[in-house]
Amino acid sequence: MDNQPDDLDEDVVVIEQKDKKSYLYIGLAAVLGIAVGGLIGGSVSSQQWKPAYQELEARYQKLETKMQEERAAAKQEEKEKFSQLKEEFAKKLEEEKAGYAEKSDLVQAQITALKQEKEALETQLKTQTKQINQVTERNDKLNRQTGLQASLFERSRELFQREFKIKQSLEALQKEQEALVKKEKALKKECNDYLEGSSWDARSDSCNQQDATNERLGKVRQLIRVHKMDLKQIQSIADELGVD
Repeated sequence: MDNQPDDLDEDVVVIEQKDKKSYLYIGLAAVLGIAVGGLIGGSVSSQQWKPAYQELEARYQKLETKMQEERAAAKQEEKEKFSQLKEEFAKKLEEEKAGYAEKSDLVQAQITALKQEKEALETQLKTQTKQINQVTERNDKLNRQTGLQASLFERSRELFQREFKIKQSLEALQKEQEALVKKEKALKKECNDYLEGSSWDARSDSCNQQDATNERLGKVRQLIRVHKMDLKQIQSIADELGVD
């Protein structure tokens, strides 16, 4: 591959040398032609053509040698210029390669930095997402607790109201029971006196009143038992709800 540019350079040098020296060669050829013609003509006329020809040949050889030297010098100069251009091109190519490598390293460093930044942002996003989920979960839990507390408060309020009404009703029933017990005793004595005829003050309907009183007393006692059972149930519910 290296020989091909040199050969091409030689051809270029020869062509350029011919272009540069063409006018000189033409001039020299013309002078030589005139000189040869003159010398030959003079020699022929004077019968001395041989020495003149030898002199002319020597001058031609000298000129040819000089032309070859100039051609070799020009070729060497062009070769050196080509070599210099080749070195400059190689140097420029190395500089471009070095610059590209430096830019490539810089771009790679930027890509690495961007990847690290991306990973950091992804980690931060995951952390924030986790925190948001935790906050959302706490809020949902608080909302549920708030709803439960509101429901509990409402149930407790209803429970206390029911308990208060039952206690009031129980208190009234207990008072009525006490009164009925006393009344039933009195009616029982009066009924016995009436049946035995031991007292003129005994009323004839005392036995009927006694029966009615006993019937009412039985209902009151039953209601008292029901109310007491309701109060126990309310207390059990209150214990489950954690309210007093």
